[in-house]
Amino acid sequence: MDSKLPYDMKMEILSRTSLETLDAIRCSNKEFNKLSYDPCLLNKYKKRNNILSGLILQTDSKCIQFIPSRESSSLDLSFLPKSARILASSEQGILVLETNTPRRVLYTICKPAAKQILLLPPNLIKTYKTIMVAVVVVGSTPLRYKIVRLSQPGYSERLIWPSTYCCEVFDSITWTWRQLSHVTLPHSVYLIGPSITARGSIYILLTNNDVMKFDTYSEEWTTFSSPNTTRDIELYPYRKLVKYEGKLGFACKQLNGFWEFWVLTIDETWEKTYVLNKDEDTMVSLNRLYDSNTSVTLDDNKVIFHGFKGDENMTSSDISSPPHYETFLLRSDFEPVDFGENKCR
Repeated sequence: MDSKLPYDMKMEILSRTSLETLDAIRCSNKEFNKLSYDPCLLNKYKKRNNILSGLILQTDSKCIQFIPSRESSSLDLSFLPKSARILASSEQGILVLETNTPRRVLYTICKPAAKQILLLPPNLIKTYKTIMVAVVVVGSTPLRYKIVRLSQPGYSERLIWPSTYCCEVFDSITWTWRQLSHVTLPHSVYLIGPSITARGSIYILLTNNDVMKFDTYSEEWTTFSSPNTTRDIELYPYRKLVKYEGKLGFACKQLNGFWEFWVLTIDETWEKTYVLNKDEDTMVSLNRLYDSNTSVTLDDNKVIFHGFKGDENMTSSDISSPPHYETFLLRSDFEPVDFGENKCR
């Protein structure tokens, strides 16, 4: 796409692409990548292409509800197994579910917009408790995704190795699970969920303020520091990994300050991108970023989409108020996908 095109024409072209093409364009040019995250474009894109976009809320009792964003279609999730629990989601509209049965734990892959659900092969480490699961789409033509599961043994065994996690990876190309080397953290260092997926990697915040990264291409774990000026937990008691314009972001807030947003650059250095002002910062608890101009908070009986950078506020429909919600971002078209099981037979 010619960068000399008028702004309105670029918006018009991008708003008519498929989700697959939009993701490809984001990788081709910095200018178009930034433009593709413009909230005005995204709202126009969702409306024109009937794109599903919003939040899935899940309670401790596995009650699941979809909260659509502006200009998004709604989504009926009643077809999901009642005993299933959502573990992970991807921006390509895929969920990973876990179901406990009397005999074993089952894992399924699901595209809820197309009402597709498929049982995955049994994983390898069946008796350990699931600590974290993430799904990353690593190829679109054909669809290829990897699921990463971290687990730990029962309490008595965990006392011996409290900061060690078993790591399994499922690859849709081979349609099998593989066990990788154990992940061992320093003494008294633990994971802080949820994980964030960006640029083909999975990121998890640690209690020592480092970030752990899993590269789904090399299948290696590494760690690096959060922004140096924010590492004092007494000065910055509020901190969270977020996704910001397709990149890993770090949100933090001082006790009497305002939320700051940092982005990890391509050379893995941190860059401060935005600080909320007094009028924009009404949040004590930030659940996640919906997009680069919109935060999400759960307040009493509402999900609040809080706009900043001059954007407008938007409040969702009412929800019930259980003690805890897990949230999952979902963006999807309604086209069925080939999950890959037939390629391996």
